Amino acid sequence: MFPAFYQTTLRTHLSEAQYLTLQLLLLLLQAHRQVKLSVLASVFPQPIQYQSRKRNLQRFLALPKLTLKVLWFPLLKYWIRQVQTGRGLNRDQRRRLRTLKHHQHGYWILAIDRTEWKGRNIFMVSVVWGTHALPVYWELLGQAGSSDLTTQQRLLKTALSLFKSYPVLVLGDREFHSPKLAAWLDKRGVFFALRQKKALHFQTDSEGGYRVLRDLGFQPGQSRFYQGILCNKGDGLGPFNLAV
Repeated sequence: MFPAFYQTTLRTHLSEAQYLTLQLLLLLLQAHRQVKLSVLASVFPQPIQYQSRKRNLQRFLALPKLTLKVLWFPLLKYWIRQVQTGRGLNRDQRRRLRTLKHHQHGYWILAIDRTEWKGRNIFMVSVVWGTHALPVYWELLGQAGSSDLTTQQRLLKTALSLFKSYPVLVLGDREFHSPKLAAWLDKRGVFFALRQKKALHFQTDSEGGYRVLRDLGFQPGQSRFYQGILCNKGDGLGPFNLAV
């Protein structure tokens, strides 16, 4: 059985038959740990022929209503409000929430990643919650390989709209190293920590011209923190901070 706020949202957009179908599908996914349509159709508890069950599931999964923005986003917004206010949480959950807020310095932490899985190129934005990651927004990219800046901005803009009233920290691995992405986030008041490549060109006020990170001779065990650097020779993007 879905929690009450799930039921309210889903029943708003789905008919009773569609709502029941979704409930049964989720139960089967948890019980059988399979996403193959043929497997789900073979175990779906409907007193009709296998091929008819399969066609019914195909039609259900193709419903225009089954989208992230229609069904998932309202649930996320409700959960975010509950976490921010502490309403609807028991004593242990409220204590854990206070611990997490202290640990995360009050930020909502969003992690961005892209992975290729069985021929599918997926861009994913997740919210870090304790030791877990909850999916916020994802999209199948139309091309193989790394995402470009325009795609990153478009997908992040959609995810960030859910957290527009709260401070956010975006974490990104080396694919998302672009100082242009950093400047775009900074312009929107979003904090960020983006892992850089050794080819980064940067300039500090105190030491003059642009240098390349890999040419500075850092060895394992050494560290340095640069404040107020400019990136991208010719663009002068920043000022940012750089931790080595």
